[in-house]
Amino acid sequence: MSVRHPQSRVVGRRIAAARQAAVLSQQEFADLLKALEPGQEWSRETVVNLELGRRAITIERLLAMAAVLHTPPSAFLVDDAALAAVITRLGNEPALIGHVSFFLDTLSDELSTADTIESDEAGRGS
Repeated sequence: MSVRHPQSRVVGRRIAAARQAAVLSQQEFADLLKALEPGQEWSRETVVNLELGRRAITIERLLAMAAVLHTPPSAFLVDDAALAAVITRLGNEPALIGHVSFFLDTLSDELSTADTIESDEAGRGS
């Protein structure tokens, strides 16, 4: 069967990789999803179709799959694997968020100061 939802397939492959890293079969994953959302259709076939892009992944399904995999949903939406790893780590270790924010603010301030110094020096012809 062909891929009908190319973007969903990309996200589905990322979910499949996370599922495999969690050492879950498609059936085990479907069973955990059924336990999380008893009223929803979560069969092995549904998981296969979502992972392969045969069915579009809705926000609700993405949220459920991310919850079972203990991964922030946004980690499945970014193309950069390193960024996805950082998002996942921050999602799993919220205490780090303050440290990362402080680091980024400090780095931004240092870069702004360096740009100002360079501009001042260029203006004086140094």
